[in-house]
Order: sequence, then C-alpha cells, then structure tokens
Amino acid sequence: MEEQSVYQLALKCAEREIPAAEFLNLYKEFFNERFSKNMSENDDSEINGSNMEEVATTLSLNFEELLNTGNSYLLVDYIITVLFVNYNSDLVRVAFPKLITVENNTMLIHFCSKLCAFLSQLSDKLVTDQLCKDLPNVLIPSVLNADYRNSSNELLVSFAKLLQRLLKFITTPITIQKDNAREHSHALVARLSHINKLLHKRLGQMIDSKLIFKDSKVNVFFKDPAHEYIHSPSLTSPQFISSPMSINKTPMSTTSTSKYKDMRLLRYYKNIWLNNKIHNWEPINSDFLSRYAAISPTLFQEGIPSSQSSDTLLTDLVETSFTCFAQFVSNKQYHQVNSNLNLLERKWVIFISKHLPLLILKHSSKNPHVITKALDNIDDKVIKAIRTYYSEKDDIKSRNEDLFDDYSTTSLDIRHDFMKSLIMLNLLTPNVINDYLREDETIDVKTLVTSDDLIINSSQGIKESIKDIPAFVSNEINSLEMEMLNDSSTGLTNGLYQVLTTFESVAPTKQKDIAIGIVNLLKESIGNSNYDKITKLCALLYFNFGHSFTTILSFVDPLTITELLIKFVDDSWGTSSNLKTEMSDDNSYESNSKALSIGWGLLLLIVLSNNYGISLPDVALQSSTISSTNTFSIQFVSKLPEILDTYTIDERNERDPNTQSKSHKLVQSWLSDLFVNGAISDELSQNTQTGQLSTLIPFIIKQVLLAAELGFVSDPSNLLTGFEYFLQPYMLVGLIKVVYWLEQFLSGLKNRTYPEALIQTMFTLLNSILNPSTLNEESRTFHNAILRLNAVPLLKVVRKFRSKNEPNYGVYYSESESSATVGPLIDKLVSVLNMGSIYNVDSRIINTETMYSQTKPIGYGKFLILDENPINKIMTNQMNSFWNLHSSTFYNLDYLYELIDLITPKKFFFDVFQTLKYKSNTYGVPVMRNKISTTETEHVMDYFFYFLVLYDVRSPDDAAKFINFMDTEGHMDTSPVQSEVQLKTENPLKTETSQDDDFDMLFGENDNETSAQEPEEDIQILTVEPKVNENNEMAILKRNSFGRIIHELKVAEEEAYKSGGIPKEKYEETCHYHEKYLALLKGCVF
Repeated sequence: MEEQSVYQLALKCAEREIPAAEFLNLYKEFFNERFSKNMSENDDSEINGSNMEEVATTLSLNFEELLNTGNSYLLVDYIITVLFVNYNSDLVRVAFPKLITVENNTMLIHFCSKLCAFLSQLSDKLVTDQLCKDLPNVLIPSVLNADYRNSSNELLVSFAKLLQRLLKFITTPITIQKDNAREHSHALVARLSHINKLLHKRLGQMIDSKLIFKDSKVNVFFKDPAHEYIHSPSLTSPQFISSPMSINKTPMSTTSTSKYKDMRLLRYYKNIWLNNKIHNWEPINSDFLSRYAAISPTLFQEGIPSSQSSDTLLTDLVETSFTCFAQFVSNKQYHQVNSNLNLLERKWVIFISKHLPLLILKHSSKNPHVITKALDNIDDKVIKAIRTYYSEKDDIKSRNEDLFDDYSTTSLDIRHDFMKSLIMLNLLTPNVINDYLREDETIDVKTLVTSDDLIINSSQGIKESIKDIPAFVSNEINSLEMEMLNDSSTGLTNGLYQVLTTFESVAPTKQKDIAIGIVNLLKESIGNSNYDKITKLCALLYFNFGHSFTTILSFVDPLTITELLIKFVDDSWGTSSNLKTEMSDDNSYESNSKALSIGWGLLLLIVLSNNYGISLPDVALQSSTISSTNTFSIQFVSKLPEILDTYTIDERNERDPNTQSKSHKLVQSWLSDLFVNGAISDELSQNTQTGQLSTLIPFIIKQVLLAAELGFVSDPSNLLTGFEYFLQPYMLVGLIKVVYWLEQFLSGLKNRTYPEALIQTMFTLLNSILNPSTLNEESRTFHNAILRLNAVPLLKVVRKFRSKNEPNYGVYYSESESSATVGPLIDKLVSVLNMGSIYNVDSRIINTETMYSQTKPIGYGKFLILDENPINKIMTNQMNSFWNLHSSTFYNLDYLYELIDLITPKKFFFDVFQTLKYKSNTYGVPVMRNKISTTETEHVMDYFFYFLVLYDVRSPDDAAKFINFMDTEGHMDTSPVQSEVQLKTENPLKTETSQDDDFDMLFGENDNETSAQEPEEDIQILTVEPKVNENNEMAILKRNSFGRIIHELKVAEEEAYKSGGIPKEKYEETCHYHEKYLALLKGCVF
C-alpha cells in the first residue's frame, strides 16, 4: 500500500483506539487533501465522474485490505462509518461488493453484524432514501452474490441476517436484474434450513414477498387461477381460498367435492390480524404495509403469484379497514348490549382517521384517484352499518335538545374524518367530501383545513403557526400552571393545553410530532430530575384531554412510556428523605415538587395498567433496567384496594418483634399528633420516611372510619383537622389506596343497618378528604386526579346512600333531592370524571342532567352479566361464530378478551376446542353440501388456532422465544399446573341453521337459533402432574396463554399415554393440534 493512504490512516487510528466519529473527521481531511483538488480542477462532469470512480476504486481496495489483514474490530467501525454515515452512492457501489467477498471470515462476520446494528438504528431520512435507491442494484445483489456453498455456518447466518435487515427497508416488491441472483438466494435459504429454521422461515417469506428476480414474477399475494376474486375485499358474495394449513391437496378438478376442500375466507385473517394490531397497541410504522401484504403469502401457499403496487395494497387496506370497522360497530350495536366497552372503538377511529392517511402519504403515488377508488369500492352494506351506527349516536346526543328544533344537521361519520385528514395532507381536494354525503346534504368546503400547519391562538387572540414542535412543547410546559387544568377557560391561554383539548382536529403529521416531542421531553426531564416538568407532562397525559393520551400512545410505544415511569418512580421513591426534610422551609418547594412528580408518575402508571391494559410485570420482565422482583410501583399498583389491618414499616421483616414494636409506636404517635396535638412533632417527622406515607395514611384513615362505624366517634369535628392534614401536597399520595378501599367499605356499610346519624358522620369525615371546601393550588389538580382513578365505582355505591324519599324510577338523581353530605360528594365525583376523556363507562353515569334509561339499564361495569345475557349464551354465540366461518368473530376483540379473562383462558379453550371437534365429527362443515371426513374439516380449527396464536403473541421476537419454548423436548419450565385429559369429548352447546342473508354473513349471525343438545356422556378426567422445572421468563410471560395450555395438555397426555391411561390415537390427536399451533406460530406475521 502507498505510504499515505486510508489504509495507513485507519491502522494508526485503530492502534490509538480513536472512536469512529473522530476517525470520520480525519478521513474527511485526508480525502479533501488527497482527492478533492484533482476532481475540482475539471469542469467536465464526465471527467469528474471518471475521477470519482478512480477514487472509489482506490478507497475500496484500501477497505478490502483492511478487512483481510486487520485484526482490530475498530477497523470495521471505521469502514461502516465512512460508507454509510458519510453516505456516497458511488463509493458504496464500488466498495460494498468487494467487502462482501473478503477472505477474513472473522472480520467479515463482524462487518455484517455491525452493519445490521447500524441499519436497525438508522433514522436519518436522507441516508435512508439514498440507501433504498441502491438496494436493488448494489446492496442486495452484492449480498446475494456471496459464496454460500463454501461459507461457514456462522458466516452464512451473518449474511442471512444482513439480507433480512436490508429487505426490511423495502415496502413494495423490487426487481433484481443481476444474473444468478435467484439461484444464490435458493442456495442461501437451502443451507439456512439446516442451520436456523426460524431465520430460514422468515427470510424465505421476505424474499418471496419483496424480491422479483430477472425473468420471473413474484408477488406479495398469491392468486389461485381458479379464484380471480381473491383481490376483491367485497363481502357481499364471499368466496373461499385454500386453507393455510392444507398440504398436498388434491387437484381442484379431481372431484366436485374436493373443489370445496379446506376453503376459507382471506378476509377473516386480515380482519383478525388488523384487530389484534390495533387492540394491542402495536406500532403503525414503516413496516406496517409490507407486513399487511405478507399475510396472504405466509398463510396461503398455493397459486400463481402476480405483482401488486403500493397503490393496490393501500386500496385493499382502506377497504379492509372500513369493512372491519363496520363489523366492529355492528357487533357492538346489536350483540353487546351488556358491555360499555369503547376504548377499542377509539383506537379504530384513530387508526382510520390518522394512521391510514399517514400510510397513504408515505407509500402512495399521490394519485387522488387511488383514494376515491378505495372509497367507491366500499360495500354498500359497510356504508349502511357505519351510517346507522353514527346516526344512532347522534340521536342519543340530541334527545335532550329542543323538540321543536327543526334545523337539519349534516350526518358525518368516520369516512369524513378520514377524508378531512387526507385534505390536510393535500392528498385529496376539498370538494370530494361532498360526494360522500347524502343527496340533500353538503359541507362548505371553504371551512375545511387544507394544510397540516399547527395553529394556536396566542394570548393576544392572534392565530399563530407553530414550526418548531419540540421547542413549542418545551416552552408551553414551562409556562403551564397546574391550576389551568382545573379551569378550561384559563387553560386555553396555554398553547399546548389548547392543542391537546382539540387534538382530534390536529393533522396526523403534527399529532405524531407532538407525541414524539412530549415523550422525548419527559425522558429528558426524568434524566435531569426536572420535577416541575415531569409533574406537568404527566398531568396533561393523565387527563387525556381530547383523547390526546390515547392518540399519543398510538404513535409512541406504550411500553416505552411505562418502563420510563416505573424506573423513575422506583428510583425516586427509594431515595425519598424523612418527613422533617420535606417540611422544612428551605426545601419546601423542591420537596413538594418531587413528591408531586412521583405521585403523578404513579397515577399515570395506574392509568396505563387499569385503563389501557398494559401489564406492568410483563414490562419489567422484558426490561433490562427494571428489577422484576423488587419494584415498589408494580407492587403498589397490584394491591390498590388492599389496606392491611396491621401496619408494618418493613413488609419484608413484618414478623420481626423489633419491626412490629417500631411500627406500633409510629402509628400511635401519628394518631396522637394528628387528632390530639393537632400537629406533627419534630421527633415524629424524623422517624417517618416520605415513602411510608403511601401505606401509613391509608391505614390511619381505615382505622378511624372503622372506629366511627363501631360508634366510637361521637363528634367528627374533632377529627377533621387531622384528616385535612392529609391534603398537603406531599401527603396526597396516601389517598390513592383510600379511593379504592372505600368502594368495598361503603358497600359493606350500605348492606348493614346503621342509624342515619352514623351515616352522616361517615360522610362528614369522607367529605373532608374527598370533597374539601378549600385546597391550595398545588394540591387541587392532584386531588382531582386521585378521585378520577376509581370515581365510577365510588359513584355507584355513594348514590345508594341518597335519601329514600327522592324519586327512583330509572332516572338520575337531582342535586336538590340528595342529602347535605351525599349530594356534594356525588357532584364532586361527576365533575372530576368530566375533566377529560374516559373509556369503558356508560356515558349516562356522568351526565349531570336528568335522563331516562332508554336502550338498556345503566351499568357501572364495563362488562355486565345480565339475566338476558348469561355466560352460557355468550359462549354459545361465540362458538357458533368460530363454527360458521364468519368473516369476523361474533364479538369484538375487546369484548371477547373480557370474556376470556372472566372464565379463564383454560376453560375458554377447552369449551370451544371440544365443541368444534364434536361438531366437525357430527355435522361435517358448514357451507358444505355433504357431510365429509374429519381430515377435510381442518380449516375450522385453522380459524380457531389463528385466533389463539394472535392472542398469545405480539412480536416476532416474542414468537421466536415462544417457538423455542414449545419446541423443546420433554417438559417446559413452568410451575406445576394440573392438566385435565378428557377421554371423551364434550358435547356441543348448540346447532345452527344456514344463513342466506348477505348482511348476516357480513355482520354476524342471528342468535335466535334453536339449540339441540345430545344426551350427556360420562367424561372421565385423568389428572397428570407435569414434571416441575425452574420458572423462566417465557413461562411467566406466557402464564395465561393458549399455547402454554396446549403444551401442558400435550405433556400431560404424553405421561398418561406412557402409563397406559389413554389410547395412542388420543395422544397423537393432541400432538397434531400441538403441531398445528406451532406451524401457525412460525408462519404468522407479527
């Protein structure tokens, strides 16, 4: 090599261990001195191009020599930094093919691994765009050109992972023109099948769906030539395609019956996949469209492929989304009168109105006809269902309006929200929206917003356009006063509060920027211990103004926010000082700020867990920074209603006599100082940690209320001063457990007979802490937030204490008819619930006006078991849904998941599984003209098992671990769970009649079918204890999964078969379904 070269520069830098970022600066200086002068002297672009090629050749030889002869991994970092951070297409085109073929396997493996890591974190859009342009002609052909037949296993896996990472940048299929690329890809996949089966499966699917090789056509969707309708999402005349689990099928022309063999609706799989994606908060990112496109090829393995453009995929996705939403609202309207679930509906609205337009903006050709074509192709029954649902919602809103008001209103629904967002993004012209209204309705298109600018009203009343979102979020948080959140009129002077209260009208692009800005600021504030900002950010998110928090969670992974808050609360709680420090004048403001920020973080964690369904233990298990065994926040949230009868300072040493003595003295001292002396003494404050207040204050309140219940409190005024002491900012965290415990306490109080005077004493005490007459500014907002946590159950029980002489014939109470102590508390609870958006609550509960019960009785729970909707009937309908092959499940996923949690996954699985097996053996398959054999009815189980897999698994990594977990020979690592092996199958609950109505096929079945029960057979239960091994992370994470139930069943039956307890056929059948679950787990797109 020449004396002065990049080769020598890199070796010298590696010897001195200079970081890659600094090497890049040295490289740029070297490049400018050595090469730039020769290139700049020539004005001729052809000469410059020739010079650049010579330079690139020289540099690539240097890089190649570095990998062949070098022994420092820093050299790999230098090369990747030069090639991809300082991206130059000409240099990559020449250098990359050489680097893939170097002879030093150790350096080459490291190069592939480091490049994968770099690409996985690549966020620079400019570099990404340049890289994507080089994918079809340079990067992917170079990787495919490697010598796979003579490579070591480690190097082959590195090549495969690098190719997989490059393919993830592809959103629509690309054509590879290089000769022999197809043969090389086959060689790679063939060898990979013997080394890493999971990687082989994934990479093979990605190559098939994303690469079109020279002189061939490969598509993301496979089409059966006999079924051209596969691309049509229309459900008016459902057509069937081959089952994903069918293998070695008989040709379609053999017999007339085999024409129907193992045929299913593709729409079902897209429906259930999309519902799971939205229900489980999975990100709608750049991979979303390619994953959606991969549903068909990963499930349906036969047919001749044909290409599809991004526009075609988007058209299909739009039609699918509206069809799914129509089925969702139709099920909700007609089949779920016993529930008040509406969070999933809000997620659907956000997805269709905000995320779909963003996907169109990113992936479409910007042709407006694509969108109008998709809207025009939506089935009439879908539009009818959506219109009917929104019309009924509008009717409910207007029932209390003037009966003589004859002014017509425009009927808008989710289609118009979708179009408004497209208009904001300049993907649709404003006048198009009038084409999708009824004939007698129009919208003034001049009122529609035609840009995605973020506009706020300044304090001077001037409209201001915001350009720098992160700076805007930070500045407005600084100027926000917590008191503004209690009064919407004063809060509107703050720009961020303004935006969040009208978040639904903000353009999708700006919603995403605000979401990222808020989360980044929260992360930064936690890192800097800026307690004021943490408090304000958590408060804004907590109240969910304008559904803003729900929308933010759709743009930012909820697990990220949850992990951030758990770590903050645990770290801050563990370093809390004693009470005297908190009460000192010098540190008063800072201490209050810290205490409030911890409290607000705790409230937000409770909301994420209880309202949004985020499992805090699962987040801890998957986190590398959180202890899953010793975390205050998780333990606190898991035991919210629990206030022990005996207080202990340290629960870990609660049996220690010394700990018991200290705890007893501490409680005695607090009771004495609060209710006798009227102030906390210095000695007591020194002996009390602020972290103990969350359990000490609830214990004291519980003991006082129990004493009052027993009649030991004759004059409550003597206790009020002590209770009001708890309303100081740093003590309010103690009320969190109280608002949960009061629900059961008041229910017990109402069920027993007590004098009216005692009841009034109770509510006088409760009003002093739940509805105080005065609160300082620091405490008021936090106090309101605590009441919101459990306000609905408290409303239910408190309303039972209203005076008996007031009317009670299905109407809400009137304030003037409630007692002086009960009425104000009810008003307070209603007012805090109305401070922001809430979910899964009957809206009539929080309506302050008199309102008659109309369509259904008022229910305070989100899932009600009523006389007309018993569990048996609900389960029967759901089983019929799986059996009748509807394009959607009979109930929506939120409803169905509540049902599974209620009856347990194990019972749900065995009830549905045994019933489907019985029906298949007894009746054959629905839509079949003749009864056929059991082997031809596997598609019924395919339906069911696809649902089970999507219920269990959320991500590819999750799937890979679970596959390894279930694939292991012998017994899985889990605690002993009794498995029931049934030697005879259970009987079905009900038979069905065929459905001829298209609307029934689209939106569900009639539930008025007659049932036919077979005589009950004796079922022999054989209980087998699986072997006990140590628990592992996956066993805990999948503790409630169907896969674990199926695996335990297999293990149990294996033991029973070996001991002669069950026949071989029974054991082989279970193994077959175990393999079916595993096959779908390996093939699903997550």
